[in-house]
Amino acid sequence: MTALWQLTVLETKMFFRDKLQVFWTFLFPVLMIWLFGSMFENQAPEGFSFASLYIPSWIGVNIVTTAFFTLGTVLTGYRETGVLRRYQSTPLAPWKILFAHTIQGTVIFCFSAVVLVVFGTLMFDLHAPVYLGSTLVALLLSILAFFPFALFLTSLAKNVGTAAAISSLFLNLMLFLSGATFPLEMMPDVLQYIAKILPLYYVIELLRATWNTSPLWENWTPVLVLSCIALVSIVLSSVFFKWSGKAE
Repeated sequence: MTALWQLTVLETKMFFRDKLQVFWTFLFPVLMIWLFGSMFENQAPEGFSFASLYIPSWIGVNIVTTAFFTLGTVLTGYRETGVLRRYQSTPLAPWKILFAHTIQGTVIFCFSAVVLVVFGTLMFDLHAPVYLGSTLVALLLSILAFFPFALFLTSLAKNVGTAAAISSLFLNLMLFLSGATFPLEMMPDVLQYIAKILPLYYVIELLRATWNTSPLWENWTPVLVLSCIALVSIVLSSVFFKWSGKAE
């Protein structure tokens, strides 16, 4: 357990030393919320505020960015440079290494979520989640769905450049077509249908609902979809994840 904790702390310190990662994880979402707030603050549906819809949405986006860039792409880089193979020669069991990175990603995400909530509260008068317990469970379920999902997709990449390209492609598709940025009602019907294929759509639906209107047990569709994604992704990532870039 001590080794697991030390590895988690080490990876977290390395993240905060990377200024580019810190910018994209913490400052970029704040800038985007400020930008979209200036565009859509007075266009929220009746009964909702801009902050109550967009802050939960961008918290969901941060789960995706953390999953793909802090977990998936980083582990691909470690595999390419042989770091993962060297980890295997240590007393740490393989599952502990992956678990340490998962904890580190979760910690990073929690920091980013707190930053967004504080910013939303100060700038846009964000209210607390109406169903706090349901919102926390929704966040946990979203993490369980997206972390192995990102690990599986980036495991298909041969090098870190390809992994970054895969991550950027999926992030941009989900960012602009899931309702996280532009309201779905503004999009053509065909894009609204496409949005419902994207996993982030269900994260946003669940977070917005539990934050504003209804508890977890009244939102079975996103709960079931994310649960299925989590189960399938865990199986696929366990099958396709490789510790070395060389052919086994």
